[in-house]
Amino acid sequence: MADADIGRRPLGGPSSPLPDGLLSFDADLRIGHVSPRAAVQLGLARVRRTHAGLSDLLEASPRLDRDAVASLVAAAVSRVSTQEQDIVAEAPDGAAEPLRLAGAPGLRFAFARTGASDWILAIEEESGLPGGGGADHVTGLADRAMFEARLGAALDRPPRRRAGLAVLICDIDGIRAVNQVLGHAVGEDLLRAAGRRLRAALRESDLVARLAGEEFAILQADVADATQAQALSARLVDLLARPYLIAGETVTVTPRIGFAIAPADGAEAGLLIRRAGLARTEASPAGGWLRFAPEMDARFRELRAMESALRRAVESEQFELHFQPQVALPEGRLTGFEALIRWRHPERGLVPPIEFLPIAERLGLMGRIGTWVLREACRVAAGWPAGLRVAVNIAPAQFDRDGLPPAVEAALAASGLAAERLEVEVTENVLLAAQDTALDQLRALRGIGVHIAMDDFGTGYSSLTQLRIFPFDRLKIDRSFVRDLCAGGDAAAIVRAVAGLGRSLGICVTAEGVETQAQLDGLRAEGCDAAQGYLFGRPVPAGDLPDVISTFAPASAG
Repeated sequence: MADADIGRRPLGGPSSPLPDGLLSFDADLRIGHVSPRAAVQLGLARVRRTHAGLSDLLEASPRLDRDAVASLVAAAVSRVSTQEQDIVAEAPDGAAEPLRLAGAPGLRFAFARTGASDWILAIEEESGLPGGGGADHVTGLADRAMFEARLGAALDRPPRRRAGLAVLICDIDGIRAVNQVLGHAVGEDLLRAAGRRLRAALRESDLVARLAGEEFAILQADVADATQAQALSARLVDLLARPYLIAGETVTVTPRIGFAIAPADGAEAGLLIRRAGLARTEASPAGGWLRFAPEMDARFRELRAMESALRRAVESEQFELHFQPQVALPEGRLTGFEALIRWRHPERGLVPPIEFLPIAERLGLMGRIGTWVLREACRVAAGWPAGLRVAVNIAPAQFDRDGLPPAVEAALAASGLAAERLEVEVTENVLLAAQDTALDQLRALRGIGVHIAMDDFGTGYSSLTQLRIFPFDRLKIDRSFVRDLCAGGDAAAIVRAVAGLGRSLGICVTAEGVETQAQLDGLRAEGCDAAQGYLFGRPVPAGDLPDVISTFAPASAG
């Protein structure tokens, strides 16, 4: 047998190497895999056939001395003979970590068992360069590299020795909010507490790791069918959702779990992790679990295609505005239009905002889109009769770096539209997301004559508080209350209360989503000042506005 170049071909076993910085060996200490990174770390370029054992391999390393090798091999033999599931050392705070041994200056070694007789030796570089993985520095759980190594080794076993397994990906929503409100130290305490709950709920043969941020992964061994993974997922969701007492504060989080089962859902480590992650993404945002299904791949590819197309749309401005009439009550005079964005997709045609704006927000594109909407709405409105205003919705991203007033001023200057003919609409969620600077920016806009409206009034958590700290020009009653207005009860009472509040504070009140004459009659009876909805007209392109305007008697500005 010729010398084997371990940087190119693993010693024995399958042809695919393990991740960087890892060796695998069996109970007889025979080497199964050597990764290229491990060869570099040990200073080895080639290995002769006589170096098929763990001790031979380590003795061949110019970075190790014989005493260090003897210590490492003795530790491995001891742990293999006791058939422990994992080699762990209890840290003072109770966090379990893989056993680490000093091997040479700049190197440490961590051993972990991957099966009845299969082991992994992970080589870590103390300098901080990428090694083979070990423990997560916050939770003491396995890190991504160790998780992928264990999963890969389990999948590489011969079929006769391979049992079914499941990969669970868990996201814990709420930890970022804890970081923002209570500080990162408390957030790390919460991560550690969640990690302890996960570890306590698993068998010794299972593995839990923290992949990054709020994301954990579980390797569930010896899975006979999907019901076992379902039961574990349900148990973990319930366990993680229970309140935590952290630094004297009671904290709750929302866990979501997706899982994939090998070999039914995939037989490669990266594929299983990705598919479990897809299922996690589609699990209920309110907390729940879901198994991977093939159609998730198709939806994921469609989403990626949509993201790419949307980025191109922003670059080439493939958008257009449609405008919906707004009328004054009780007489029904036209006072202006709300500008509503549409995406003219080259293949799908006109795409409504509900389908692409959430994607744009996640991709960080809303600032650029919002600036385009402002500019285009002002340009179109400048050609209307002088008594008509245009209303434009504002996204949270437009408040970033105090960017809203300059964008509004630039749009007004470029179009020649008078400031008092522009009304910007913000939701309470927008104000909460940008609370540090939003009100100051809105005050700056009020200072130049722009009107400010609170959209979806009544659906937030502190609408009345917002009214005390900022004098809005308009409140827009959410369409959900208008829809149920004719049924009486709470919806009618809320409309009546908001209309009365507006009169008391000198704020105009507009009802959205008016579709029937009965709803309009009810709004007039309750004293609403204005309305918009399909009853007065659907959103139409700018080219159709002259015909729409001609059917109304324009109101004077005011």
